[in-house]
Amino acid sequence: MDRYKVLVGGEIAEPIDRYTSSFEFDKLIAKHVAKVMLIHVINLLKKGILERDVAKPIVKELLDIMESDGEKLYQWAKEKKKVFEDIFEAVEIYLYDVVGPSAGSIAVGRSRNDHIATVLRLYLRDRVLSILRKIIQLRRTLIKKAVEYRNTLFPFYTHAQLAQCGSASLYFLTYEQALADIFQMLKLSLGFLGQNPLGSGASAGAMVSMDLDLVSEDLCLRTDLLPPYYLTGSRLFLLYILSILTLLMSEIGRFVEDVMLFTNAFPQGLEIPRQHISTSSIMPHKRNLVTLEIARAKVSKVLGFFTGSIAIYKSLPYGYNLDFQELNMVSFEILRDVEETLDVVENFLANLKLVDEGIKKYLDGKPCWSSDLIEYIAISTKKPLRELYVELAKVLQQYLSGDVESLKNFLAKYRLDETVFSSIYRLRPFEKMLDNVIEQYLNRLSIDENEVEQVLVYLRSCSEMLIKDAIQV
Repeated sequence: MDRYKVLVGGEIAEPIDRYTSSFEFDKLIAKHVAKVMLIHVINLLKKGILERDVAKPIVKELLDIMESDGEKLYQWAKEKKKVFEDIFEAVEIYLYDVVGPSAGSIAVGRSRNDHIATVLRLYLRDRVLSILRKIIQLRRTLIKKAVEYRNTLFPFYTHAQLAQCGSASLYFLTYEQALADIFQMLKLSLGFLGQNPLGSGASAGAMVSMDLDLVSEDLCLRTDLLPPYYLTGSRLFLLYILSILTLLMSEIGRFVEDVMLFTNAFPQGLEIPRQHISTSSIMPHKRNLVTLEIARAKVSKVLGFFTGSIAIYKSLPYGYNLDFQELNMVSFEILRDVEETLDVVENFLANLKLVDEGIKKYLDGKPCWSSDLIEYIAISTKKPLRELYVELAKVLQQYLSGDVESLKNFLAKYRLDETVFSSIYRLRPFEKMLDNVIEQYLNRLSIDENEVEQVLVYLRSCSEMLIKDAIQV
């Protein structure tokens, strides 16, 4: 019966407490909650609102929470056997419990609304940088594959049908380019995550001004002023990130579908990494792409969660609403799925091998060279391409019906032979420039990687400054 307590003395029954509580999943942001509270306490000290002897033990406890990544706080909560509305309530009660009533002074000049808006930006900034690094690693792997299979013939499709053949490099560079574009889109979010909501209060501002230089040095947030109502009541920064991550997962989904298509069309042309497949429990001939099937499901899951996020956000009145709490939960799940999926797909790609002979066997007798051939002949003979198209279409109908001589005669008419099939794709301008393209992509990747690392160095310097300022209290 204890689990289903009724309202007694104004206290809410435990199931209701748990229904509205975010404390358990707030553990992911515990370190950042402690950081933001630290800045607030140091600011109050500088403003003369807190005395040093009051601030010092509070700062020590917050440093412990930060450095233990929340473990100290959550162990205390476990011992108390109490349900907290969220981590901010838990921190305040914890400080009151271990420091004493003087900890109640830190409530001045702040609101959970401006603190969570700041914490989310700090947490998301870490996660975005982690994902950017994973995208870089995946792009590097794609470029390595482009180099490794520079001279491997590969099929390309339109309408899920074999259309053309070309260097396998083109395939890997296609996904590298897609990820490079997504990298730039996601990198833009770092600007939104540099906004500073501290001091915005519940919605329209607090009575204590925030030392913007302190925030800039210790949290790496900007000093520009934005409307408090926007900073606490908007989640555009979050939804933008989720939208780009959904696009990222959509590209992953397309790659997964490609591999499914390839393994059905020319299984002898791919050597799938063993750790990514399993056999059937009763059909030993089967090789199931289990990791990619899970990845495909996670792509759909992320798309569904993003749709749910927009649905949560679209009709809320401006200002803070507890609906945001559910939005946080969905967002954290998306971030986890994206990071895990990027790791799995990168491992798959790194260990995937193309089998040149197997691909050639699949392409044998399939006229994926037809568009190149009629263009080549049109250019060299000045004959209208549409006339050649009609002529070759008739020849191919006969050829695919078993009349091999018809194609030989067509080629002889234009002083060509069947050796043209395996080499004509190399005459395309892009194929001729592939080595230069690969070099450009490597240089671009290096620039992108350096930019991310510079941001990480900058953030580490801010964290060091925060700890230094805290220790000096």
